[in-house]
Amino acid sequence: MDINIIPSYDGSDLGANYTKKGTEFVLWAPLSKQTFLNLEISPNRFKKLEMTREANGVFRLYVKGNFLNRRYRYIVNNNGVISEANDPWGKGTSFNSEYSAVVDIDSIIKMGKVEPKTKTTSPNEAIVYEVHIRDFTEDKHSDIKDKRHYLGMVETGRKTQGGHPAGLDYLKFLGVTHVQILPIHDYLGADDKDYSLEYNWGYNPISYFALEGSYSAKPEIPMARLQEFKQMINEFHKNDIKVIIDVVYNHIYDHETCAMQKLVPDYYLRFFPDGKLSQSSGCGNDLASEKPMMRKMIIESLKYLVDVFDVDGFRFDLMGIMDIETINKAYEECKVLKDNVIFYGEGWDMPSALKPELRASMNNAKKMPSIGFFNDFFRDTVKGPTFGDVLAVKGYIGGDLSKVDHIPYCLLGSVTNKPFKGKFEFAHQSVNYVECHDNNTLFDKLQASNPEESVETLLQRVKFANSVVMYSYGIPFFHMGQEIGQSKFGLENSYNVKKVNNMSWALLDERWDMACYFSMLAYLRKTKLPFLTYDLEKNIDIFTVQKWGNDILCLYSDKKELIAPYNKVVIILNPTNKNQPYELNDYYTYLSSNTKGLEQVMIKRGIIPACSTLVLYL
Repeated sequence: MDINIIPSYDGSDLGANYTKKGTEFVLWAPLSKQTFLNLEISPNRFKKLEMTREANGVFRLYVKGNFLNRRYRYIVNNNGVISEANDPWGKGTSFNSEYSAVVDIDSIIKMGKVEPKTKTTSPNEAIVYEVHIRDFTEDKHSDIKDKRHYLGMVETGRKTQGGHPAGLDYLKFLGVTHVQILPIHDYLGADDKDYSLEYNWGYNPISYFALEGSYSAKPEIPMARLQEFKQMINEFHKNDIKVIIDVVYNHIYDHETCAMQKLVPDYYLRFFPDGKLSQSSGCGNDLASEKPMMRKMIIESLKYLVDVFDVDGFRFDLMGIMDIETINKAYEECKVLKDNVIFYGEGWDMPSALKPELRASMNNAKKMPSIGFFNDFFRDTVKGPTFGDVLAVKGYIGGDLSKVDHIPYCLLGSVTNKPFKGKFEFAHQSVNYVECHDNNTLFDKLQASNPEESVETLLQRVKFANSVVMYSYGIPFFHMGQEIGQSKFGLENSYNVKKVNNMSWALLDERWDMACYFSMLAYLRKTKLPFLTYDLEKNIDIFTVQKWGNDILCLYSDKKELIAPYNKVVIILNPTNKNQPYELNDYYTYLSSNTKGLEQVMIKRGIIPACSTLVLYL
């Protein structure tokens, strides 16, 4: 059968559909002549049961009895080649992903949903903080009990050894609105029970429905990880923090061992016209998101996380490898389930067998008006080049004053045409960041580009960078530990390196003042500077740009409809390592922090400290 004309299936019942009285197994395997279910009918006793073929390449079998947590696989005959594989549509998996497992989704739904206290209507209201479950909870300098696990993320009352809030309480103290969690779909590279054997961030996906077992306190019980994950989401919501999940639909880790490839050979993968596999990611084989059943799998996977677990949004790994129609359709269908769902991803335009005009890349942002993109222009302008030989090149926050004319473009979400062509149609499409889990930390980058400076000065530049991100239109994004200038000791690619990625609670104790500063920035953005959350549209002109000498950048606006509730707003940036004087035409309100908290000061002239930002308003 021609792989390009095989029939698709529109049903929503693929996988194992459980009830106490029996389970119906439904598999799409259109190339198979004969298909069997290899089912664990009693503990450690399997039986091979033939399935019935229906239209559109579907095989179905209903088995009476209670098979909760029981293991199973499918056996297919594709043109004489017999293969046994896990269920790519299965929502449960056994210890270390050896088998698929029957799980009870209705019981997870009955755990209910918790509505966060704070309602959001625009992605620009988000302040995103990126974490990895193991990295955030593992460090010994906190008293988090369930380390490395889903529920360790949401323990309350936890402290550092210095007595500061740790874990969930720390996230609340910082004032972030959304926590972005690195991949939780089942992946290779981590042992479910012995965490000392392997370490991985999770970008080696082997399932798009089953959850990762190494984050579960009871990975040997298939239902446990679902219950723990749902409880984690509910607890975050109880504490008014929304959850974004990092998803990896662009590639599969190893196509030769992949269940999708075994069951329907070559269908789910993307090929060049000459028959070569497309491998754009550099870490596996591209999935053909544009094919009907691959698109269906992606969309159903996303809807499952929203509908059953109440996830609030998604970060798409290497989204530019995927196709535009799939991303747009997925967003629209998830938005039906949750009106304020957030979609954003890495929009790099990477070489691929998919035509450039079809790629969900930043170059096609105007075709995806509801989708956000990591703004690499913002990153490289503000922080400086990230990679390899150019790591020592300064960015704006490192003191490169040649970047000053580019900063207003960054602050306005890259929607203006001054001095460059606008990258985005709307500000919410710009995810503004200077650090994420990939590459060097912000502190390590600054240390490489400003080697002559003291640690004290470098940390002041870290605070300056965080203020620039927080005071920009679009979605402000921060990586775990960025707020305290955490280091990976110059290690750029640490996806499989133990300990170096851990949140350092000891360092937090040393640099508590930096966490307090970050918390103040978040508070100001959410409560005192509402205009920063407005969704600017392309070509909008909001600020007049002034400069004092070659050093100080001043952005001024009196366009009341764009800066409400204020009449005038001034943003002043000092990228130098010297305190600098400034003088304004009017008296403005300045929010100053002191030992008692924030106080409002009316000011016309003053000194802007080295490596810092001021926002003043009338």
